[in-house]
Amino acid sequence: MFKPYKILLTSLILLCLACTTIVQVKAQDSSIEAEMLPPQGSADTTILIRFRTINATIGNVDKADIFWDNSTIGLNQQGVLGADGSYNYNLTVPTQPPLSDIGNHTIRVDSSVSNYGQITFNFTFTVTEFIPSSEYLALNATYYSLLTNYTDLLDNYNQLLANYTRTSTDYATVLSEYNQLLLDYNSLSANYNSLTANYNSLSANYNSRTQNFESLSSNYSALRQYYDSLNSSYSGLVSNYDAALGQLTFGRNLNYILVASTTILAVTSIYFATRRPKSLSKTRY
Repeated sequence: MFKPYKILLTSLILLCLACTTIVQVKAQDSSIEAEMLPPQGSADTTILIRFRTINATIGNVDKADIFWDNSTIGLNQQGVLGADGSYNYNLTVPTQPPLSDIGNHTIRVDSSVSNYGQITFNFTFTVTEFIPSSEYLALNATYYSLLTNYTDLLDNYNQLLANYTRTSTDYATVLSEYNQLLLDYNSLSANYNSLTANYNSLSANYNSRTQNFESLSSNYSALRQYYDSLNSSYSGLVSNYDAALGQLTFGRNLNYILVASTTILAVTSIYFATRRPKSLSKTRY
């Protein structure tokens, strides 16, 4: 009855022992012992690397540059001093592939140790299962969201590019029409300036002629008055002339009558005067 439970418990104990296996690495002959635990795990496993010096004259790895498959994890990273005098560094599996792919990965630690110089440690960590962290899942969701937005933006960009090409063509056409209109405008502007100059000249002539017309009109009014006055005087003179002519004609006719009468009378008197002596002479004899 308890056999499956015992088997499961045994498996868990073995797994825990495997996860706490200590890997001891001695770099060159520096008298510094290094260990990493566990040697394998999933992508969410925390990896502990410890450095402990066994020679009092040799310093310890208190600062280090850490690389994962030649990719930088941290530069000049400060180690955490433990109670036993060791310096500890906690690492996690990088979330981005291929650094997090299942299989073996190399961890390299470079440090400069006092009284010794540059020292390098190499460890091998095996990723047995990739379990993305919550941060990775959030970043992955953000990535796909950004990818969707990028796709939409790319479609919008292509649409805008097509619109830009069409607009650029329309702009070139409009620019050509604008240049032609500008030429026409300049020509019309020159004609307008010429017409404006002619208009100003005509306006000046018109104003001058208006003044002359007003002067002539004033003179005409005065002359008209003189004309009316002269016409009235002429009419009076005509009336007087007619009256004087009538009187003159009457006087002339009267004179003619008087002259004729006098002439007749004189002729008669002369006739009778010449006849009387003959009669008298005949009578005397």
